[in-house]
Amino acid sequence: MVDHAFYLKAVNNPIRREMLRILNEVEKTSQEDFFEKLKANNILDKEGVFKYNIDYLIQADCVKKIEEDGNKINFEILQAGKVIEKY
Repeated sequence: MVDHAFYLKAVNNPIRREMLRILNEVEKTSQEDFFEKLKANNILDKEGVFKYNIDYLIQADCVKKIEEDGNKINFEILQAGKVIEKY
């Protein structure tokens, strides 16, 4: 179970909120497509920043990391990450 304060810190950060908003629209995406969409929307442009924030969302149980075929990584939004409603 995730600490409530940790969860709030995860979902209230502006970058992570945008990440959740985008992921909520597609529900599941590849790491490459997700990073490119974030760059195209001027949300972030460095892989290190992406990794830090996606890891934070994973630890907060908002996003699930799925490794397929040994090298392909996908991300899927979880119920806790759906706090950002589709619009």
